[in-house]
This record gives sequence, structure tokens and C-alpha cells, in this order.
Amino acid sequence: MTENTNYKLANIQKKELKLRGLRHEILICESEKALDMILESPSPATLVQSFPDQDLYYLMHKIGPYDFIPILAMAKSEQWEYILDVETWDNDRLDLDYMTKTFDLLFQADPKRLLRWVIKKKPDLFEFYLFKNMEIVVREHDELPPEDFDDYITIDDKFYFRFPKKTGDTGDRDEELPEQRNNLEAWELIEKMVKAVAQMDLSVYHGLLLETASVLPAETEEEHFRLKNMRLAEKGFLPAHEALGIYQPAKLTSLGKRPEKDSFTLEPFDPDIPLPPQFFSQFIDGDDLFVKSLNLLDPEFILHLESELAALINKIISADKIKLRSKEDLEKAISKACDYLNLGLEVILKGEKKPELAIGVIREYFLEDIFRSGSRASIKLKTKAFNWFRQSFMNKNDLPLSFLGETYLGVIGGLFLDRPLYYNSYATGKLYRDFKSISDIIVTSRALEQIIALDKVLGLIDADINSFEQGVLTYKTLILTLWAKDRLKLAPDLEPIDTSIFKNFFIALFSKSDPLQSHKIQLQDLILWTSEVTGMNETDFEKAFSQVLLDLINELEEEYALVDPENIDPRFIPHFLLRKKGGIQTPNP
Repeated sequence: MTENTNYKLANIQKKELKLRGLRHEILICESEKALDMILESPSPATLVQSFPDQDLYYLMHKIGPYDFIPILAMAKSEQWEYILDVETWDNDRLDLDYMTKTFDLLFQADPKRLLRWVIKKKPDLFEFYLFKNMEIVVREHDELPPEDFDDYITIDDKFYFRFPKKTGDTGDRDEELPEQRNNLEAWELIEKMVKAVAQMDLSVYHGLLLETASVLPAETEEEHFRLKNMRLAEKGFLPAHEALGIYQPAKLTSLGKRPEKDSFTLEPFDPDIPLPPQFFSQFIDGDDLFVKSLNLLDPEFILHLESELAALINKIISADKIKLRSKEDLEKAISKACDYLNLGLEVILKGEKKPELAIGVIREYFLEDIFRSGSRASIKLKTKAFNWFRQSFMNKNDLPLSFLGETYLGVIGGLFLDRPLYYNSYATGKLYRDFKSISDIIVTSRALEQIIALDKVLGLIDADINSFEQGVLTYKTLILTLWAKDRLKLAPDLEPIDTSIFKNFFIALFSKSDPLQSHKIQLQDLILWTSEVTGMNETDFEKAFSQVLLDLINELEEEYALVDPENIDPRFIPHFLLRKKGGIQTPNP
């Protein structure tokens, strides 16, 4: 390479890095300021066309699609094509409403350019859209106009078209439902586009309508789905069945290491290879291990990681079939990537949370493999939960998951999802979130062990589930009701206890004769009863089940210790199956 070439390449690199810094600033600032920064830049078109497709798409939703129209007018056709690819498809089918919305945006941005582009580069796609929304009749010179002539529109008295879905009057548009507005927008937009084509070139208009009338929609849709998948695969959006490999559990011993040169040296700048997107960088924040590690890495290596992270996020989008219709959809995938990467780092480091050690892991292993290490930890819990449930007391007795009560139901419900989630119980405003640390795995594992131990003991109690007819049946009401009935010398079934009889048990349960020992006495008696009905010794109880009993007693103490026995009301004591005074209960002989 000559010195002159080196000089030119250095200038290109300097210019691109300057643009990269400006793009990053635009992506992280407020939407109104971002729009102003683009429009007020010295070369706005150059800046817009330098954006990676994903960054521009994210920016469009951040600013707002219709406020973004001036930017779309300056975008390259390849950037338009990416927006069409991600906006207009619903899995393997074209979404006509979103096609209308996207074509409308691009038509407002630059109508003539859009029409020239779709007719030259994507005629089949445009004709498919027209075919789905309009009917076309070609009148020969010796034929009469169509019978329902008033419904048709014509420009040259030869080609007639109408819109079967056209409903209502545009004067009532504000009162229409969203679905109706989409239909109205479709025929209004198509009429404008078709008339614009006729004004540009009447022969092209004739050819367009003639070909639209003979479209084979199934074949056209299938072919464009194939082409769309090929284009998106080049950007890391693999087909869903291939992208699922991102969740394939990986042991540390099976992880491939980076080549030595890949870990510590930056490849030469190539102006033909675009720099990776940066839309995700603003969402990588917090104080977890992954974020702290990134902050300590050198900028050259960070630039290398951005390509990996973008590819990882794209695979998550494909595997989870996330429809990219808003910036929140992108944020969801970014959050999952960061959470599992943090979990993977902690798993590989066996709980160590030192950023200096995590840096070594990131330099040694690819991000995708670190992600899969985190995925393995959650999938192991999911597999354990499924294996237990197949043989469980609950499953054999056709008991719903709600039998486990709110907390355990939340834990199991999260593990039974296609992508297991951590039960957060709205601790941070969400019921569920992705697993992101070993502490999440430990908490969930302990809860699962308690559920399994509880289910095992319930199988030994051999309760008559068929005797339950009234109230809400959970493991709490089952255990506590049978315990109370045994101490009251009542039949060991799940029929509600009369409150007048239950009052005696309630008084004994919260006796204040020895407040310091009351809690221990209650727990010891519950353990004793469990031993009697299961045939197990107290020493045989698993630690997890002992914790379940302790939690039950703690709940009873917290909820009812201050309740006056005279004020017992079945509506406010959900831990026991009770009924109003007046029923008949026969004591055990």
C-alpha cells in the first residue's frame, strides 16, 4: 500500500469516526434535539445516509415516524428497504395495514422517488399491495363501462379501478375506529400514488395496472419473504429456527475461545465495511458486572464488541419473534442481552463480581458464548421444574398451578414459559424480568426446592381432594385445615370448618400464656401433626419443607395474632377453609 493510499485511508477513517461520534450523540439525546441536530448539520444528507440501518430505524421511532419524514427524504434506498423489511411483515405474512403506514411515510417523504424505486426495484411487492386493496377492470374500445360505473375511478377511460374496502365518509374520520382509519388511509394513499404514476408516465401507469390485475399473491408473498430473510440475515437477523441456537445451553468447557489476534488487536480500518450500529449503547447502564467491565475496556476493543453485541441482539429479536414496531421492542431485546451476559459472566466466574476478572472473560470468550452460559443456568431450572411436575402430586390430582399460592405460582409460572423468567413480584415495577445474576438463580432454585419438597409431603398426606367443594384450595388451606381438623377431632376431609368450632383452635393457636414461646409451640405442633399423618420422623423432613412450615406459621402470626376470636369471619381468613356458624360437623369417633 502506497503512502498516498495510506493518507487517503487515514482521512476516510478520521471522517467516519467523526461521523460516528456525531451519530452517537444524536442517538442518546432527546428526540427534538436529535431532529434539530440532523437538520442543522453542515451536510444533513451525508449524515443521514451514514447511519447504519438499525440506528436510523431506532431513531425514526424515537423521534416519531411522521416527524421523521424530512429525514426519510434524505435516506438511501437501502435504508428505506430495511424499514419496509422490518415494519411490514408479521412473521411470514405481509401486514397490509403496516404496508399502508410505511408507504405513506415514504410517499410523503419523496413521492416521485418512491414510485420510481418501487416500480423499478420492487414491482411485484407494489403490485401485491395494490392487488390486495383494489379491483381493476380494463375496458376495450368497443365495450361499455362497468355496470356499477359510479364506484370506479378512471383517468383515461380505459383502466377502471375501485376499492372494495372503502367505507364511510372522510368527513367522519375522527370518529372512526383505528381499524377503519387504516382502511381509509389505504384507498386514499393508493389513489394518490396511482394518479401520481399516471402524471409521471401514462404508459408506466398502464403497465402497472395491467400487471396488478394478473398478480399471483401467494407466489409473490413467498418470494418476497425469501428475499427479505436473505437481506435481514446479512444484518444478523437469522430465521427464527436458526436464531434459537442463541439459547442453546453451553458449559464452560465447551466454549470456543477467541483467536489470540482477535482478542487484543484491532483489524485494519476498511472503508467498505460499515461501522456497527450504536442504538443499544444508551441502554447499557447500571452497576452490574457486565456494565462495570465494559467501562474498563479500551475503546478499540469496545468498537470490536459493538459488532458482536449488535449481532447478538439481532439473534434475540429473531429467536423471540419480536415485532420491531417501536423503540420499546428494541429496548426489550437489548435488556435481555445485557441481563444474560451479566448472568453468564457471574456463572463463568462462579459468583465472583470483580470487573477486572470479567474483563479477562470478555477478552477470552465471544459474547454469544457468554450469553449461552447465562441461558444454561435458567434452562437448568426450567428443566428441573418440568421433570418434577410430570411426576408430581399436583399433576396426578389435576390441581391447577394456583394451588401453589401466589409466590410459588409466580416462580413456577416464570419457569414454565418458553423463555424462563425470574419472578420479581413487582419489586422493580414488573411481575417478571429476565434472570440477570446468580442471586436470581439461587432465589428461584430455593423456591423450586421448597415446592418439590412440599409436593412430596402432600403426596404422603394423601388428602381426599374430592371432598373439597367450597372456598379456595391451596397448599396452605389444605395443610392448615387438615391440621386444625385433627386437633379439633373432626373428620380428615376438606369440608369447611364451622367458625364456632374453629374458634377453639384459633384461641389455642394464638395463646398468650407464654408470648416468647408461642411461635415455637405452634411450629412444633404443626411439625408433629405432619409427622403423624405422613409417617415421617421430624429428622426426615427436608430443610426446604421445614422452611415451608416455618413460613406458614410466620404468616399466621403476622395476619391473625391480633384478631379477636369473636370476630372470626371466613371472608378474611383465607388460610383455612371455614364457613359461617350453623353448619353441622361431626367429630371423629
